[in-house]
Amino acid sequence: MSEDTTLHLERVIDAPREAVFAAWTTAAAMEEWYRDGEDHTVRVLELDVRVGGGYRIEWGPAGQPPHLENGVYEVVEPPARLVMTETLDTADGGGWSNTRVTVELEDQNGKTLLKLTHENLPSREHRDGAAGGWPGFIDRIEQLVTAR
Repeated sequence: MSEDTTLHLERVIDAPREAVFAAWTTAAAMEEWYRDGEDHTVRVLELDVRVGGGYRIEWGPAGQPPHLENGVYEVVEPPARLVMTETLDTADGGGWSNTRVTVELEDQNGKTLLKLTHENLPSREHRDGAAGGWPGFIDRIEQLVTAR
């Protein structure tokens, strides 16, 4: 793993880790937090949350070619950990193939410390692009799980 192409993010979310884990593993929740604006559309096309199961999601601004993300779950440990591959195809060709996303959820007195590691990105530029996207996804996860 090259640290130059690996992204690490941490965030404390004021919700139990079971709720945060559910946001990562249910289609309805994912369709909320993938939506990056009122004019965006999201469709979870496949979601099989088990080791060896896959996911496939398309999203983006309405009326434009969607981004397509897919991968395979390598580790599923509710409510503590998910590890999945990620391939991202974008209309502008700025995606990546066979990266790995690890989500660790640690209980902190009823709150959740979310640790996200996105590794095997093809370049520092891709890492920086992911660093610009992941915080918005995490913001929307936090809004979703704290609104309940």
